Amino acid sequence: MSKSQQIVKRSELINRRTIDRRTAEEVGRVDRLWLDPHSQRAIGFTCKSGLLGNKKRWFAWAQVDTVGENVLVTINPELPELHQPEQAVCPIGLEVLTDAGNKAGTVVDYLFDVRTGSVRDYLFKSSGWRGVLDGIYLLPVQAISTIGSKRAIVSEAAVSEPVQYAEGLHHKVGMVAEFLQEDLDRTLKNVAGVKRNAQNLAEKLQDKALEVRDVAQEKVAELKRQKDESVPPDPAQPPESDLP
Repeated sequence: MSKSQQIVKRSELINRRTIDRRTAEEVGRVDRLWLDPHSQRAIGFTCKSGLLGNKKRWFAWAQVDTVGENVLVTINPELPELHQPEQAVCPIGLEVLTDAGNKAGTVVDYLFDVRTGSVRDYLFKSSGWRGVLDGIYLLPVQAISTIGSKRAIVSEAAVSEPVQYAEGLHHKVGMVAEFLQEDLDRTLKNVAGVKRNAQNLAEKLQDKALEVRDVAQEKVAELKRQKDESVPPDPAQPPESDLP
């Protein structure tokens, strides 16, 4: 599986195309993800196909090769088709009960690592218990003691003051950080470019100044020679040939 993929929300995978890595043929679309309630890990998903999506096929999570815009799976035609394990559960819609017997809400989604299938956090909708406002909240895996087919029992302390889930916040923060880094890199490149251009301009100006100085010196020398040649000889000064 591609190591570039990390934490995703279960609902983001629903209805994604499933492609056979060996043949590049579409085998259906993701219908449901299933978890092992003991390991809190995705163990597979149901793929739907057919005109009305009534044909279902089970894929173990070990068969998932890459999760991107499409889900690529490895299918060995020599092996029999796999079947969903009896212990697999779909936690969506489970009633969240505290270990003190109070209803805290309902599981509506979860975040998990597509590389390993491990669930990081469940997302539950508050029922207004203990004055908790309506909204979606994080439910840490460590807070869950039991998951059944209809409800999950959690630590009351973990849900008495839950952390509200802000969808996409971690992704947006990452995007901002990446943008700032790219902007910094561009700025540094621009500064370096301006510095190089300034240095080149200074060198050109220096060369030009030396060239102008040399031309000026040649002009001065030429004017001096012309002046010397145009001055008539002094009649009081005898010619050099008449000198003793």
